[in-house]
Amino acid sequence: MTPVIVDSNVLLDLMTEDRKWLAWSMQALEEAADRARLVVNAIVYGEVSVRYSTIEVLEEALPRDMFDREAIPFEAAFLAAKA
Repeated sequence: MTPVIVDSNVLLDLMTEDRKWLAWSMQALEEAADRARLVVNAIVYGEVSVRYSTIEVLEEALPRDMFDREAIPFEAAFLAAKA
């Protein structure tokens, strides 16, 4: 199944129940989950982690049976930071 990296903004919309973006982000995530394997990388994981006091609570928010963890090439991390 094709992997799709879930952006931290989409996850944060769900986690904070953002009034403006919650519905859009929920629909986008559901559609992606129907056709692809959902993935988070270390950058996304770190960005989302600021909302949680412990790694255990973060792990509950990003269950491994829903979100796979994958490494990101250093070149991709560089380009992501520039964007």
